[in-house]
Amino acid sequence: MLDETVVIADASSSDNASGADNQQERFSIDAVPPNVGHFLAGFALGEGSFMLVCRARPDHRRGWRISAAFNASQIDVAPLELFQRTLRCGTIRKAGNGGWYFEVNNLRDIKTTIVPFFRRFKLVGQKALEFEMFERAVDLISAGLNDATYVEVLQIRERMNGGGKRRHTMEKILRDYTPNSVPSRAQG
Repeated sequence: MLDETVVIADASSSDNASGADNQQERFSIDAVPPNVGHFLAGFALGEGSFMLVCRARPDHRRGWRISAAFNASQIDVAPLELFQRTLRCGTIRKAGNGGWYFEVNNLRDIKTTIVPFFRRFKLVGQKALEFEMFERAVDLISAGLNDATYVEVLQIRERMNGGGKRRHTMEKILRDYTPNSVPSRAQG
């Protein structure tokens, strides 16, 4: 069954002549067969994550870079290869636990492929809410962050993934850049 799905998922195969001007050769989410799309969405429901990653970057005006990423991990690499082949983006690498890791962290790929894919192949429950927040943050990041939208993306990040285990809190990031814009909490 998996071999059949892999063949179906290869949206890049075509009998059409190839060429830069050939519109039919360009990837479209609409070309993803429903059975493959729903399988991958279900897989992402259990094994995928939408993330807003903050990295200290002294070369950035605010000292921090915020980026968006989607990933999925699994011991069996086949579903991850199916993701990569179907969506035509992302990388696969070996994980430290003996498993594999598929990730997409290129903003253009996230905006043009990951977001439209999950708009078409809907998630459910908490993961659907995570995706909605992620999509909003991707829109903000894509438009270019000013001080207000920078804070908004950090606030979205705080609400995602159950608050998550974060190496860098919103409070620390904002304190490093703008000490007076941190929401007030009891000082102690």
